[in-house]
Amino acid sequence: MYSGTLTAISNATDFLAYFRKLPRTQQDLIAPHLDEPQRMALKVLNCCSELEGQSVGVIANLAELHQESTRAILKALEGKMVAAEVTAMGKLWRLNG
Repeated sequence: MYSGTLTAISNATDFLAYFRKLPRTQQDLIAPHLDEPQRMALKVLNCCSELEGQSVGVIANLAELHQESTRAILKALEGKMVAAEVTAMGKLWRLNG
């Protein structure tokens, strides 16, 4: 994944947080018109949970993205929109509450 893409995702966190608060019908109308980095970040965010951490592999499968792309997106969003928790099973990711 290109560093410019990850920078675009990291810089869009305020917008992504606002966008995810919109009614689902509005999100569905607007999402196709967003830039590719924001669409990929939203796919990953929509597969994360606030309650339970999930592995990169699970999130990647749900988002239908490669694991390395998913991992890079999560790292770009870490501390802003998602948090990582290190467990015996590896790093688990969840939405910030």
